[in-house]
Amino acid sequence: MNKKIRIALKIAIFLVLFYVLSMFVAAVLRDDADAYSRILMHELYNQTDGIDILYCGASHVSHGIVADIADEMTGKRNFSSGTAAQSIDGTYAVLKQATKLYNIERVFLELDFAVATQKAKKERTGFSSDYLVALYLKDPLIKAEFLANISEPKYYINHLLPIGKDKHLTLRPQDLIRKVGGIINGDYFRYNYLSDDSEYAGRGCVMDWDKIANGSFVNDRDEGRIRVEAISEDWKNTIDKIIALCKEKNIALTMYSMPCSDYYLNEKGNYDEYYSFIKKFCAERGFEYYDFNLAKETFFYPEDEDFSDDNHFNKQGVLKWTRAFWTFFASENAKEDFFYNSYAEKMAALGDKVFGIVAKTSEDKKSISITPITNISDKNRINYRVYTIISGKEAVLYTGGGYSISLPPNSSGKLRILAFVDGKQTNETSLHFTSL
Repeated sequence: MNKKIRIALKIAIFLVLFYVLSMFVAAVLRDDADAYSRILMHELYNQTDGIDILYCGASHVSHGIVADIADEMTGKRNFSSGTAAQSIDGTYAVLKQATKLYNIERVFLELDFAVATQKAKKERTGFSSDYLVALYLKDPLIKAEFLANISEPKYYINHLLPIGKDKHLTLRPQDLIRKVGGIINGDYFRYNYLSDDSEYAGRGCVMDWDKIANGSFVNDRDEGRIRVEAISEDWKNTIDKIIALCKEKNIALTMYSMPCSDYYLNEKGNYDEYYSFIKKFCAERGFEYYDFNLAKETFFYPEDEDFSDDNHFNKQGVLKWTRAFWTFFASENAKEDFFYNSYAEKMAALGDKVFGIVAKTSEDKKSISITPITNISDKNRINYRVYTIISGKEAVLYTGGGYSISLPPNSSGKLRILAFVDGKQTNETSLHFTSL
């Protein structure tokens, strides 16, 4: 045998052995025993009664529709395919996989601005959310196309190897013992969802138990505006691929956005800019766009307690939203009657509200600034009472309308902040602090 051939053969055998070994290592180290993405994708391949209506998108979708309730209201089989931070390429890949399995009648595509403003292909360096999708794609051509589309070629080796950056591997002993134990006793292959703070309602729906108390939204940093200008041609082109796929498969496609908290949207400060862009984008392609952040409160208005954080419904919110969603789409009333013309119009109609506060500690950790997230133009109407809670003892720190408050030096504890509008308490929240 030619020497070069022998060397090439040895290299080939080494690479095959290395790949097989890395597959085994990844299977053991992958932190997915309770991952809802693994469970929902398993369910996606095992819907013996089929899927008639598919909801596509990221985590808003996975915290959106209870399939059993939607089945009852529509007489159809419903399924949600959202995974955490799922990119638009991931959505397209999952949709392609689903259309190969089932005769889907209708697709609801959720247009989350956090997804729309993700980095373009040439700028991306992290792929954690994409690997959550790629791992469970069974069709090799769909998987190959997906991995090729999410980045520049220099990342392809990492995409293909079972181990590597962003592959959701863990070395924590307790996780490994539990994972291996589950594989040995068979629990891992029963696809049961175990969590300390949520439950799985089946067919892609996660229901969190955490609840935001009304009037208690708080953040310790500025989130920043929605970067509408960052919406890439990659995102637009993939939406066009989804439209083409649905047309090819004779699937009715509906574009919509899930409701987020008004705290979240007012904190961004430019939601109408995003709404106008998406409305125009959809109209240019012949589609209506239903943005439920503009829904009139007579139809649907979520309270703070319907959320587990500022932009995901909890169990209570999911149950309310599922019924509201299908009440809307089953209604024979004119759809425009359910919506304001802009988010600004909604805020003007809503009445004076403080949706929450942003409380930022100064760089020198000697003071804290309080900014109200509100639709009230005259901020002088808003006052605060701030308490410190240190070693279990509560004391008044500040009362007034100022937005910068000195912290007790060299202390650590909790701040309890009350907000008042025209002397009437509207909000109460708390957060930890450490000062110098």
